[in-house]
Amino acid sequence: MKLMDWANDIRSAVGLGSDKAASDAQHRREERRDVIGRKVILRQRKALGVMHLKNLSSKGGCGLTDMPLAVGTLVFVELRKPHFWAAEVRWVRSLSVGLQFFRPVRPEMLEKLLAPPGETAHPPSLNKRNAA
Repeated sequence: MKLMDWANDIRSAVGLGSDKAASDAQHRREERRDVIGRKVILRQRKALGVMHLKNLSSKGGCGLTDMPLAVGTLVFVELRKPHFWAAEVRWVRSLSVGLQFFRPVRPEMLEKLLAPPGETAHPPSLNKRNAA
């Protein structure tokens, strides 16, 4: 491991990041789309936390969490109950975390995640029947 890589790992671990990480974010394979009001469960070993998603693509995403995570850490994200997606922490800056999924998210599931939370509720006919 080169000294520069080691220094960048330390910067990333304390939330400072590196110039290389910023340039890598601009060269994504797939465009990320903003997520509105979506919280997901984040799991690392036995620790559980909440992550507020900021943006998402089929191959990764980023969000805010107060869990202490280091670059290279394996985490599991609950994108759909009760299923977790394995992801690697690619970068960390303060409370922001960038993730890369090991398995891509299917397009139909991605559309559900990108929709505002109110739009994923039951169809109106079910709501009327439940209200009676």
